[in-house]
Amino acid sequence: MPTQEVTWSAFLREPAIIEPLLARGDVVLRRRDGEPLRLSRELKDAGEREALSAAARLLAPVLSDHARKSVEKNAEGQLPWTRFLPAEDRHTFLTEFLRQFEACADLGDFSALGRLLAEWKNTAAVHAEGLAGALKRPIKTVGGRVRRPAR
Repeated sequence: MPTQEVTWSAFLREPAIIEPLLARGDVVLRRRDGEPLRLSRELKDAGEREALSAAARLLAPVLSDHARKSVEKNAEGQLPWTRFLPAEDRHTFLTEFLRQFEACADLGDFSALGRLLAEWKNTAAVHAEGLAGALKRPIKTVGGRVRRPAR
């Protein structure tokens, strides 16, 4: 379903415009001085959470060590940014992702899984830029100016 966009001020002037738009999908309220807000129907959102929860619960037990290794092997194709992670970090990411997916499904809230993905993508970016080694070195002086690593 397509997402419709409405400005915050238009919503405040005429709140009744939202209901017909919600019949076609989610509505994003754009605010000049704040983060956009997403409006959706509760039943639709609850259904999506329940479906993801069921998928996580059904898949978790069948992911044997062999299946997990297969997921790890194919992660590069499905999540290309994981190519920048060293093999050990890629394994750690996938292990954390599957555990987090299961836990989030149990809560019905996947925001923690989104944060995990963002953190690992940032880690991959650090590796892609060649900065991982420089960031792992000990800091010689506290409070001193840190020089940009040479490439």
